[in-house]
Amino acid sequence: MTNEPVNTTINKHQALNSNEIKTDEGSEVLGKVLTNLGKCLVIGGVGMLGYEIVSQLRESNHFVRVLDLESLEIEGVESLVGDIKNMEEVENACEGIDTVFQTAAAIWNPGTPAKTFDEINVIGNQNVIDSCFKFGVLRLVYTSTLDVVVDGRKPIVYADETLPYPEKMPKDNYSRTKILAEKATIAANDENGLATVSLRPVGMYGPRDKYHIANIVQMAKSNNNIKLGDGTAEFSHVYSENVAHAHILAAKHLYQGSKVAGECYFIVDHQPADNLFTFMEPFLKALSLTPPTKSIPYKLAYTLAWFAEKIAPKSNFNRFAVVQTCVDHTFVSDKAERDFGYKPIVSKEEAFERTIQWFKEQQ
Repeated sequence: MTNEPVNTTINKHQALNSNEIKTDEGSEVLGKVLTNLGKCLVIGGVGMLGYEIVSQLRESNHFVRVLDLESLEIEGVESLVGDIKNMEEVENACEGIDTVFQTAAAIWNPGTPAKTFDEINVIGNQNVIDSCFKFGVLRLVYTSTLDVVVDGRKPIVYADETLPYPEKMPKDNYSRTKILAEKATIAANDENGLATVSLRPVGMYGPRDKYHIANIVQMAKSNNNIKLGDGTAEFSHVYSENVAHAHILAAKHLYQGSKVAGECYFIVDHQPADNLFTFMEPFLKALSLTPPTKSIPYKLAYTLAWFAEKIAPKSNFNRFAVVQTCVDHTFVSDKAERDFGYKPIVSKEEAFERTIQWFKEQQ
């Protein structure tokens, strides 16, 4: 998914007059980089990633508005309680905004009805796109996922953005709806003055993590503390503050005609990747939990997951989870580094300490 080369050398006066780049009064365009994103809206700003985007935007003195299901108490932030399924509430949030960060989604959970994924991830995201059109928003940064390229069969080894969507639409409702939403977001690029980009974080962790590390912690506290696979499969991870940094960098390079507009990017940090359980072991030990010692071979786990889907279709133990754990899923961020200068700003060691501190505070 690439753009033809274009001339992106833009004079500030020309940019403002042509409406290709709109900035607040007094802002500057340095070459191809925006130093001011204007008024920013973070949809899903209470979540793990959204919170970090809000925090980093406020550190650089941007106006920040948040739309989420609950309020966010951060000084200087305008917090709106609302749902992206509600068009009126989305329009209210988008009015007067220059840059939208769309991080809200229904997260992977076999117990969530298919209808909910469609209402939030597809229809809700389209509400955001349509509201951007209506109010002349110039930049939309969409949070996608590595799962848009996972076909549930083949290993993925340090893949880049040339890896296509699966040939057949996945049965997994999270992956299916995230593909549809990403395609809609990219298709909206260059329409009604809007520039769009999609970022695909890999396995994200950090403070306020309710899904990734939280699930492993829950498993360690249960009677089902068992590893899947032989420990050789690798899975890429990324720390939430680094993902937030990537979102803001992408926004600063996002305008009509830029190389970022209409593109998709994997966001990864701290290579090489580890096996999932190898990565999680230090977190469990730091939380005084016992890492799993027993394991189930991949083929047996896959067969058991098939039966589990028949008996308990809403269980987290299913073939999708087994494949992601027992088969390589690794990616690179070379394109993001090349196109908008992404590099992690928080070390692996510091990311570990900050994450553990948050989990301990929750305990």
